[in-house]
Amino acid sequence: MNEENVKLTKIKKSCSVGKKISVFLCIMCIVGCVAALIAGIALITSAETYEPQIVEAIESGKINTSKNSIGSVSLFNVEGVDPSDWESDIPAVRNALDAHPYSTIYGIYCILMSLTIAVAAVMMKLISSVFAIIEKEETPFTDKVIRRVTIVMIVISGFLLMTAGAAFGILCGLATWVIYTVMDYGKTLQIQSDETL
Repeated sequence: MNEENVKLTKIKKSCSVGKKISVFLCIMCIVGCVAALIAGIALITSAETYEPQIVEAIESGKINTSKNSIGSVSLFNVEGVDPSDWESDIPAVRNALDAHPYSTIYGIYCILMSLTIAVAAVMMKLISSVFAIIEKEETPFTDKVIRRVTIVMIVISGFLLMTAGAAFGILCGLATWVIYTVMDYGKTLQIQSDETL
């Protein structure tokens, strides 16, 4: 086995591991999405049950809306809300905010969080598809691989631009351009190598 084949085997093994990890993360995102969606719907539809518990937690100091913090754990921080800041022109939403403000707002937060997690699941699926296509192809420098990697990187750049901010989106966009040019150069070298054989 020559050096080129050894390196291709290493690439395929690393892509296999990357595919498995990204599929696992995709499944975890789907579970989190469903859990957040169920929690949001439960908070909104069973507001009569949850509202007194939330109010009791606020009165006992477990939730502090003046500092906008429910509490923090070393891994994450959940912020509280002040329902008096929320307004709506939709009568049903206005009635829900008047009758059960905390349950409605936290329910909406959970539903919005589930949508964000769903987008992350789609990203993980796209990333796993990149690993899968590299694993299947004879070389990572085919047009199919380059196109898929470029598309996924552009989608991730757009996602980062909309969520993490312009700096991260632009940085990922520059990384996309660099990766594309490196892969295009690799394709040229691969063609030259194939022609000499």
